[in-house]
This record gives sequence, structure tokens and C-alpha cells, in this order.
Amino acid sequence: MLTAYERHLIAFYLANAADRFHHRDREATDLASWIAGSDRRHAFYGRRGPISCLIRDLDEAGESMSARHLRHLRHALREECAATRTARPDRTARRLRQLGQATGLKPIDVDILEVLLRYQTQPVIESMVDDIFGRASRRVVPFNVRGTAIPFLLGVSPGAVYRRFAPGAPLVSSGLVVIDSDGDMTPVDRLRRLATLPGRAGLDVNRLLLDAAPGSELGWADFDHIAEGRDHIERLIRGAMESGAAGVNVLLHGPPGTGKTEFCKVLAARLGATLYSVGEADDDGDEPSRRERLQDLRLAQRLLRRNDNSLLLFDEMEDLLWDSAGGGMSLFGQPLFASPRGGSSKVYMHRLLERAPAPTLWTMNDAGPVSRALLRRMMFALELRRPTAAVRARIWTRQLEQHGIEAGPGEADALAREFAATPGVAAGATAAARIGGGGIDTVRRGVRGLSRVLGCEAPPQGTPPRFEPALIHADVNPVTLADRLVAGGDLRFSLCLQGPPGTGKSAFVRYLAERMGLEIMQKRASDLMSMWVGSTEKAIASAFAEARDTGGFLVFDEADSLLADRRSARQGWEVSQVNEMLTWMESHPLPFACTTNFAEHLDAATLRRFVFKIALDYLSPEQVETAFRVYFGMAPPAQAAALTALTPGDFAVVRRKAEFLGRLEEPDALAAMLSAECALKPDRPQPVGFRP
Repeated sequence: MLTAYERHLIAFYLANAADRFHHRDREATDLASWIAGSDRRHAFYGRRGPISCLIRDLDEAGESMSARHLRHLRHALREECAATRTARPDRTARRLRQLGQATGLKPIDVDILEVLLRYQTQPVIESMVDDIFGRASRRVVPFNVRGTAIPFLLGVSPGAVYRRFAPGAPLVSSGLVVIDSDGDMTPVDRLRRLATLPGRAGLDVNRLLLDAAPGSELGWADFDHIAEGRDHIERLIRGAMESGAAGVNVLLHGPPGTGKTEFCKVLAARLGATLYSVGEADDDGDEPSRRERLQDLRLAQRLLRRNDNSLLLFDEMEDLLWDSAGGGMSLFGQPLFASPRGGSSKVYMHRLLERAPAPTLWTMNDAGPVSRALLRRMMFALELRRPTAAVRARIWTRQLEQHGIEAGPGEADALAREFAATPGVAAGATAAARIGGGGIDTVRRGVRGLSRVLGCEAPPQGTPPRFEPALIHADVNPVTLADRLVAGGDLRFSLCLQGPPGTGKSAFVRYLAERMGLEIMQKRASDLMSMWVGSTEKAIASAFAEARDTGGFLVFDEADSLLADRRSARQGWEVSQVNEMLTWMESHPLPFACTTNFAEHLDAATLRRFVFKIALDYLSPEQVETAFRVYFGMAPPAQAAALTALTPGDFAVVRRKAEFLGRLEEPDALAAMLSAECALKPDRPQPVGFRP
């Protein structure tokens, strides 16, 4: 159903086109044939009037078009155009004019957009253009920067239209029109919203063409673990919004699920700004291409150039690093960023960042593949890591309450200690439990499965059950050392703990961290070592940086794998790996510890990097008696005193074994199990003392 304004547009377009044709032109015949078509005889002009009379004349003329017929055609179309001139612009026209004002378009630009949009959304106008210009020129796409369709329909010169599609012209720089390598032009897909969205959507083109991000379930305090960077970004964006500064870009990077997108939503809410997501899906709900996302970004920047209360979010920046021509990632060494006309240019992307009128937040999982030239266009970059245990506990509490999962008073804290789960994992596990009608056990089962896949199972926090500092047999008194370190207040110290397995090396570090109020950040060799050259060094640097930023107590287990003696190195990376460790150990401002079962394998240069070198050994006879009472609640039998290669870890293992066998009340059986543990150890007790 045509509106009165659309009927006027058709008359206007036809009158302009008829003025340009000669009666022998194929287009003139096609124009007349289209008007005389049986399905359009009375569709827009009724049974009376100049057009209806002309249709009868054209029917009589058949295929022939004389100069007289063309004159009559022009006259009738001009009269029809004048008769419908008073038609008020419809909703689509009003929205297009609002768009022109928002993006700084000239009237001719708006007219061009209207032709393109009406062609896409109004079948009658589509058939008119195709029948007159497409069929005559045998072109599939009738609109081309060098074609005659738009100039003839609008009644302007081809040169005037061609200039509106110069590289820096608003129609191109705004991303409203896409031009391919052949010069064929199409409006950006989301422009259809101006014609298809109902009237209740209003005339605000920002809200019509851009997608406002939904709110977040998280709060500002949920990002306390990155408080310094978080607060800096808030000050930067607030200042940019107040001053209208251009080129304000902030990069948020980190592993999936660490809350990068949620942080952007929380930031926008805190600033009282509207956050618009760029190119998350095309208008059909399908995955957008890289070029479509880039078009959306340019359009959003153009729309928000005069809006001082809006932010842009470009999620998954990796999309712009995909080279559609080469089919892979690139570091700007190969063609990477496509230009509007189908080429590729890193300069184009650089300028897009430098001139961005609205503050833009970019997120990606790994900033490693990004060109340094691009990264330096960012005003600030913040790495989001997994939150601390305290923040995780708050997130778990909120998620459990939101999804109606009944949990005991300590369940949220227990989940936070057990899993280093990101906000996304917590939300997914609790939502799954609610959907399946499960409880807290279902939540734990779900997060355990996700944590294994994502590698976010938390290292043990706090001291293990039945831990007693008195059961640590070391060359220093562990309690006295912990007292002095806690009382001293100086956090810049390091420890190297060596000794047989189970003697309590990791337990003592956890005990010390607990007393100092620090969260353990435990790294094993398997967490850091990589098959790729240079990746292990990057992982080591990242571990120290993460501990520094989060204020954690960094612990390297199996340190002999990372600090192996360089004299026995066979590969260059073995030396560079140790060098990287030594460099960071010198400058780290917080406590860190290394544990090893093989101190003799450590590089000699590592020893002077440790403030404290502690050697742990098997339990003394007196400690064996104490351990028996602690773990089994009874005095040991006489044969237990003769066991000389026991550790607290042995007692923990035997207790679990006795629980399964139901023999916790049998001291002789317990002593026999301990003896069996001793028999499995190839080494014998050695004098206490650090053995490099």
C-alpha cells in the first residue's frame, strides 16, 4: 500500500527521468511500458487525471514511442507531480531527514539515500527502477556511481551525484553507503530500519540505527581487583565526554569470561551514558562480516559525533584482524584493513581510531597479534584477569540469589575458594542449575566441568585440614619466621622451600599467606611452559604482572623446571627462560615463593635472589608422635617411633585410606600403613639444611 508521499515520489522520479529521455531511447519506451502496465493502471492515480488518459494513449501506441507521446508523457507526469506536491512526508522521509541532520548530510545526500532506501523497501519503486534502468542497461544492480539512474530520477547532473561518492564525502565516510570494486552502491543494511520499524519506535535515529547494550548484573565493586585501572578509565571517559575530545579509545583484553563486556556496561551505567554495541549481528540476525562490522562502526561514529552522552562498544576486536582476502590473521604485514572501496589499508583504520568522535571501548581476548601501530592509538589498555576470591564470593552470592538456588551461609565462599571461576562461568552454572531444577550440588558439578575446560580450577587457598606448623621439620622455626614477616610489614621478600614431597612446603606458604591476608596465586610449570618459542617467557612475565596488579602471593611449584641450571642447557630457550625468571625475581615488589623437590637442579644464580632459603625434611620422632595424635586422635604405638621417613603428607594419605577401610580406631594397623608409605621412598633421611 503506497502512501500519498510515495505516490508523489514516483511521479517526481518519473517526471525527472522522462525529461532526460529522447523518444527513440529504450529507457523512454520502458518508462511508458511500466506506466501502462496492467498491474499499475489505477494503483496510484485512480481512473481520472492526466496519467489515466495517457495510459489509454500508450495502449493505442503499443511499442512505438513518438515525440508527441513523449511530450504528452512529460506533461502528464509534471501535472501529476504538481498535484501531489502537498503530500506530507511520511514516517520514512521524516526519519531520513533526521538522519541527515545527525550526520551532517546535504539535501542531495538525503535524496540519494531516499532513492536507495525506497528501492530496497518498496516493491513498486523497485520494479520501476529495474524495468526502466536495469533492463535497458542489462545491469543486475541499477545503481552505480557512474550510472544514470540516480541523476535521472533526481533531476541532477551525473557529475553532481558522482561527487557525493568521493572517498571523503559524507555518504561514504559515514558508512551509510557501501561501494564495491565495480562502483555498485547499496545502502548499509540497518538503514532499512528507518522504513520498517513501526511508528512507536519514534524518530530518534540513534536509537533506530544503533543497538543499545543491555544492563549488567554486576556492580562497580565487582571490579575492585582492577580498581586502579578501573578508576583511571572512569576518569578518562568522563573527561572525554565533558570536553568532547576525539580519538579516545580504550582497549580491554583478557581471557574469555573475565567480564570485559560487563565492565563496559557497568562503566556506562556509572557515567549515566548510553552504551551502543557495534555490529553484533546484521539485520537478519545473522553473523555480520568483518566489512559489515566496520561499516557499522563508521556509521555509529558519525551518528554520535554531536552526542556527548554516549559510548561505543566494539566487542571481539579480533574480527577486524581477519584478512578476508588472505584468509587468516595478519600483523599488518599483509593486507588487513579493508578500505571502503574494497582495497586494504592500515592507515585507514588508524585514522578511524584517531578521529573517533565518541569514546570507544574495544574488547578482545588476546592483544598479542595486534600491530603495535594500532595499539599505540589506544589511550589506555587494561588487562582483565580472573577476580580475587573476595570478588568471586560476591559474584557467587548474587548469582545464587538471582537464580533462586538455596545455599548455606558458607557456600559462596567455598565456591570462590574452590574455583577461580569468572563471572561468565558463575552465571552459566547457576542458570543451568535453575533450568534443570537442581541445587547447590548441581551448581558445583556444572562449574567443575566448565572450570576444567577453561582451566580455571582454583589452587588451594588457606591452610590444609589438620595443618600444624609444629609438624614442619625445617632449618628455621616456621612460626617464628611467619611472626616476624607479618609484624615487619615489608612485603618485598622471597622464599625458596626445598625438601622431599609431603614435607609441607606448599602448606607453609599458604599458612604464611593466610596470616598476611594475601591470596595465593599458584603457578605450576605446566601453567607456564609452552612449545612455542618465547611463549614461556611471556607467561612468566604475565604471572609476575598479575601478582603485582592483584596484590597476590605468587608461588611457583616445581621451580626446578623453570630455574634449571643453565650450564646443562641444550637449547637457547632454556637459558632465556631462566633469565626471564631471574629478571622478574629481582624487581617483584610483593612476596613470592618457589618450591622444589630437587634444589640441586636449580641454577646457581637463583640462590642469591631468595631472601629466605628453607630446607624441609622428614619428621623427627617427636613430630611423628605429635602427628599421630593430630591425625588420629590417639597416642602412637611403639613401632611408629622407629619410622624415620614420614611427612605430614603421609599421615594425610593414611588417614584417608583408613577412613575407606574403616580402621581409624586400630593404632597397629595405622602404624603398618605408615610403614608401608616409608618403604616406598627410595631416599633416606638426610641432615636438615639447605642443599643447593
